[in-house]
Amino acid sequence: MTRTLILAERSFRDIRSQAILAMLPARLDSGTPLLVATSAASAPEGFEVVPLDPDPGSLGVTRMVLAGIFHDRAELRRALATAARGLAAGATLEALSLSLAVSAARRDPPEGAAVLDHARVLEAREHLTLDILTQWRVAAPLALAPYPERWGDTDTALAASLPAGPILGLSMIGGPDAARLHEAKLDRLRACLAPFAGWPVLPLPAEHPGSVFDDGAATLDVIAKALPGADILLPQMADHGWRRGKLTAPLLRGLVARCAAVAASQDLPAAMAIAQGIPVLGIGLGRSHERRIASCMATLANDLPPGSRLVWLDPG
Repeated sequence: MTRTLILAERSFRDIRSQAILAMLPARLDSGTPLLVATSAASAPEGFEVVPLDPDPGSLGVTRMVLAGIFHDRAELRRALATAARGLAAGATLEALSLSLAVSAARRDPPEGAAVLDHARVLEAREHLTLDILTQWRVAAPLALAPYPERWGDTDTALAASLPAGPILGLSMIGGPDAARLHEAKLDRLRACLAPFAGWPVLPLPAEHPGSVFDDGAATLDVIAKALPGADILLPQMADHGWRRGKLTAPLLRGLVARCAAVAASQDLPAAMAIAQGIPVLGIGLGRSHERRIASCMATLANDLPPGSRLVWLDPG
């Protein structure tokens, strides 16, 4: 019997993680729930919680999968240490839908990166991660599977409540410098969004509610500054409690499908829009470490719907 252990950073914490990990049960087809190392008390259907620092051997793990987005180098080191224990116990290792970002994506490999040489395959969801793994001189075979979470289950329950007519979906990444960046490049933001003047605007948040990069609050800030007076649809999307209890990846995918265009610095709504043939206006904030929308649109360049483009807002 195959026992599969998923190694991810803060599994299911936000919609991005939920969307990525939700693809794994069907892809892995293990016949048993996938074990997920987490400090959470529960996990979605198809997954089973195990301790954050598990012993793969004592759990009977035969297959380990690095998955999702790693931002924190310490969390990546934790996952690699678990992988090393599993390899020593005879389990196999691979990566699916892997992204490396921020401190996890530095050019120097983290402690424990040598275990990646033993992976059967390392599948990245975008080109930047492939480049990082190449710089680390990982010996395992590398593969690209671009943003597989752009497809998946779709729930139209929320979308059905929206008014008729064209809707602009908007998803802008927050951060401690977000308001300053929006203000500094307000003229360019207004020019970019001018074609959508008069359209109702639908916030499309994908970050963990309360995150320093909360895209719910940042999106409302951009609407207020660049599209003043716009009708905001589903304003509860900015409410942390509502998002924690109500918003899911299938609901977000259904909302994206209802939009006539999506403007975003966030990758997940953009990738979902591209999969459904909806034009995307990518807005790069100009942060040196924040490349997710540029990476998304570059990786999916051959699939971009007509009318899509990327605008880079240099902070100056």
